[in-house]
Amino acid sequence: GMVTIKAKPAEAQLAGGYTALELDPGAAAALTSLGVTPGLIAPATAGPDGLRFPITGGKVSVTDYAGSIRHSGGISLTKDPVQVDLSRFTIQVDADPDLTALVGGQRVSILSLDLSGLDARVKGRRITLAGAEASLTATAAGALNQAFGTTAFTEGLVLGTATVKARAR
Repeated sequence: GMVTIKAKPAEAQLAGGYTALELDPGAAAALTSLGVTPGLIAPATAGPDGLRFPITGGKVSVTDYAGSIRHSGGISLTKDPVQVDLSRFTIQVDADPDLTALVGGQRVSILSLDLSGLDARVKGRRITLAGAEASLTATAAGALNQAFGTTAFTEGLVLGTATVKARAR
């Protein structure tokens, strides 16, 4: 006889893709009004869907997408003579979803992620998680205010909407 077994893994190992951050027009205008110039840290790029950060690895549950997604590249924020580099992002999907970054050699939670409007789709080895609203954490707002000598950055300030387009192994 013959036995056929169809197995579906509990989690997906990520092998590539990118996360795009579509900046909120209000957040972009606020940065400009403060004289803060955003820039990209390679290999991040700008695409039609926003700023793109390559996925370097991670793993997520195939049922609720809990897990972590690592990236390369980042964003720089500059207002002479100050430059703040935010790089090597990691998205953590857990009870309190957030995005962390390396800032001055330390890993810091910089964005809270609201997944209530998440549109999740899986097609073969492609995973798309669209509609995650990204807003500043209190820690990030305080650090940016201190670095740039302002009080304009506040906890909950919406920076944009993130979309993960990952490829599983």
